[in-house]
Amino acid sequence: MAKKSKKELILITAIENFSKFGYENTNLDVIAKECNITKPAIYYHFKDKAALYEAVVYSEFLKLVQTIEKNTLKGDAKERLHNYIETFGSFLISNPTFSSIFAREIASGAATLPDKCTTIISRTLSRLILILEQGAEEKVFEKENPFIIQMMIVSTLTSYNTTKPLRERIFSVLEDKSKLPEVEFENIVESLSKKIIKGLLC
Repeated sequence: MAKKSKKELILITAIENFSKFGYENTNLDVIAKECNITKPAIYYHFKDKAALYEAVVYSEFLKLVQTIEKNTLKGDAKERLHNYIETFGSFLISNPTFSSIFAREIASGAATLPDKCTTIISRTLSRLILILEQGAEEKVFEKENPFIIQMMIVSTLTSYNTTKPLRERIFSVLEDKSKLPEVEFENIVESLSKKIIKGLLC
């Protein structure tokens, strides 16, 4: 396996720290120490913490958008919408640090989300709009506000992926545990897809 460059190491360490501590509480001195480099070495690649955060978040959003666009090119509206939701979920499953960062941005009203990322995120909504319009043309979907559907997808998946510790604590004190079995994230994605598609059907 090829040795990671110093810049790659900084990015990997940074996303872990932003995920755990949020933007405000992430410390560049800590990142430098974990990378076994000096703080000026970070500044050689990134002007400041904001630039480092933008590089981390933009890269992840771009990968998400490109994967969604690739996986929703073909099929009827129901297939494409299912693939849209499944791709979103699969990406969050395989990128839990990004899921945590995304959840923090949602909770804070995107207070630290770089402007550069807004355009990228809008591409996911644009793809969803096209899918819903296709569904209306095929007479299988009722007309619905795409932003509501997008929020249902994003909020459900990011919150489920980041609230496991809380769910485990609640489950530990629940009297009748049979009423609320723990559900794997993959099954949540499938269930969400079915419910959204069912709700949109004419």
